[in-house]
Amino acid sequence: MKTLLLFFFSVLCFQNTQAQKVDVVNAPRNPIGFKHKKAHFLLRGDIYASAGKIFDKAGNLQYNFGTRYYYDNSGKIIGNNYGDIFEYDSQGNITKFQYQSGSTSLYKFNSENLLIYEKSSYGDEKTYTYDTQGRLIKTSIKKNGKLSQEQNFSYGKKRDSLIVNIEYTYTNGRRRFLAESYYRNGFLVKEIVSSGTYRYKVKIDSKGNKIDFYNIDDPNAKHFETVNRYYSDAKKNLNIEYGYHKLSSSKSAKKSATIYVDGKRCTDIAISKGIKPNEKVVYDGLTQTYYSVPNIIPENHTLDTRIPISTKLSVGNPYMSYAYDGKFINYIDGYNKVKSRDFAFLGPHMIDYRIDKYSGRTYIIRNYKNTKEKPVKPIELLTTDTTSILYARQLKDDNFFIVVKGKHIDYKKARFEYLTNGDPVIFIDNTPKYVLTGFRLAQENEVLFGRFYNDELKNSKISSSIDSSNDLECLEGDCKEGWGKIKVGDIITQATFNNGAIDGLAYINYPENSFFHGEYKNNLREGVGYYKWSNGNSYIGHWQNGKQHGLGIRFDKNDNVIEAGRFENGTLVENQSESYKNNIKNGNCLGNCSNGFGKYTYSNGDSYLGFFKNNQRFSIGSYSWVNNSSYMGTYTSDGKRNGYGIYTYVDTSVFRGIFFDDKIAGLGIMKYAKSGNSIKGVFNNKGARIRDF
Repeated sequence: MKTLLLFFFSVLCFQNTQAQKVDVVNAPRNPIGFKHKKAHFLLRGDIYASAGKIFDKAGNLQYNFGTRYYYDNSGKIIGNNYGDIFEYDSQGNITKFQYQSGSTSLYKFNSENLLIYEKSSYGDEKTYTYDTQGRLIKTSIKKNGKLSQEQNFSYGKKRDSLIVNIEYTYTNGRRRFLAESYYRNGFLVKEIVSSGTYRYKVKIDSKGNKIDFYNIDDPNAKHFETVNRYYSDAKKNLNIEYGYHKLSSSKSAKKSATIYVDGKRCTDIAISKGIKPNEKVVYDGLTQTYYSVPNIIPENHTLDTRIPISTKLSVGNPYMSYAYDGKFINYIDGYNKVKSRDFAFLGPHMIDYRIDKYSGRTYIIRNYKNTKEKPVKPIELLTTDTTSILYARQLKDDNFFIVVKGKHIDYKKARFEYLTNGDPVIFIDNTPKYVLTGFRLAQENEVLFGRFYNDELKNSKISSSIDSSNDLECLEGDCKEGWGKIKVGDIITQATFNNGAIDGLAYINYPENSFFHGEYKNNLREGVGYYKWSNGNSYIGHWQNGKQHGLGIRFDKNDNVIEAGRFENGTLVENQSESYKNNIKNGNCLGNCSNGFGKYTYSNGDSYLGFFKNNQRFSIGSYSWVNNSSYMGTYTSDGKRNGYGIYTYVDTSVFRGIFFDDKIAGLGIMKYAKSGNSIKGVFNNKGARIRDF
């Protein structure tokens, strides 16, 4: 432990995980929108927990006094256990935070990722102005649309302190006043206000994080102590004890159970009821260790009681099923409390579906029936899909089971029919509800995902016999293992097949001039593909499990952009096309050509419409050359064509297939404009077929 001195530390070293710019050393008064990164809380190093907050190794806030946040692979919050809604701009800043109740906070940022405006649903507005060094110099506050207060900031230096001078001005007749705040390394160490001068002592640990704060000049000053825990602490031999504390200094306050680590009270460790009499289960998320603490009878203990904790139940898993004397408790992140949950069995496996406030999550204990005598069993997080449609087959008995949101569906009381690929469609009350995908290839007691029935599969329906193929006609090629052409009703499909299922590339013509061409996996659109509806609208982008999922662009029948952004399960969840559709220009760019969606016109007349990342063409886009040739499809982060795409030549011949290193190089179909002929196979980088498929 050491007293705060001038601590030479580059804030930038821990700022690469969040979009919003933070500079606590030079601009400690700069506002933060929604705080969800360690830097937003002035935390440094490999922080795990601090003041009731828990962070992952990337610095994302995971837990904060009852609120648990969930992130995608890019570090964006996708939701929390309260059902709150988050929206982002193209730079990755949170622009909207909406509580499940409906109240909302809105945020706007400039090109430097500095917060310039925020507004709450209660009518409060704040506008922020910065100098050329990115430091806050003015805050304007409005109440219900009327200016209420202004704060003006200026900066200076005095020895090892940064001085922030603040002038407060009010419109309600209240007298304006001046204040001075002194900071060292982002921490407030002194302030001069109308009521006097106050000096503060800040003590920090070896990582540069605050562990104590108090008024130097007050002999009875209250100390605001903070316990910080780090991922590197997991390697140490920790002395963990069960004990008690009082929530307040009142004599009538009751003692409450708590955990001490190396003598310090830690609020990040969970305490729950055990399965045995008078037992407590303690979970330390830092080491992912569950402990058993027996014979806990609070009436026999005092505030000074310290009980060593050493009996380990489980190590290396945040979830645990604990059984004793025919009873069991499933623990998730140390707790067994949930708003609602449902248990069901899929063959030998236990399915645990929970709604933690508003977020549905499905857990599984594999082979539970065969290991039910084991006192401790590991639990896995199976899916965060709130629909949670699961099934398993028992091949020996020609039987299968279905669980939806943790509840068992008796398929014997339901009607079901099969699709051409062998996937059953489950009818409940004569209404098609679910499709059990990948049914033919399911292994004994393998837990697989189903999905909701989609009307477009009606044309693929065959009789109720899984072996029937009366409606499927193989017109040419190998329709089981290779390239083939099939007809199902009015649908014509050319595709690569694997074990009788479409797998690889598919070119499908539906009735009424609608079609799809792109990547498939196990009879579902998976990868990148182009879909055109009968009304002329179209979509180019990523697919998953048969639905639009990932970055994509929707066009109207005149090829105007309807919307572009990130889709999830067929729904646009992040619109990135607003600046493009609002005609916001920056040089040769219309929209956001840095990290977002836009159109860039090059000096030679070529143009590119699509997504950008780090100023490069990225993911999905369309490039048009001045000679009237064009490409639409996949781009990798280096700006090159890699993956599935459609290239139109000057003479309007079209290649639909795979590109590699910016050139045609793989499986596809070439349709020649002059002859109208189409050839399929593997093509080289000059567009010539080198092998028939």
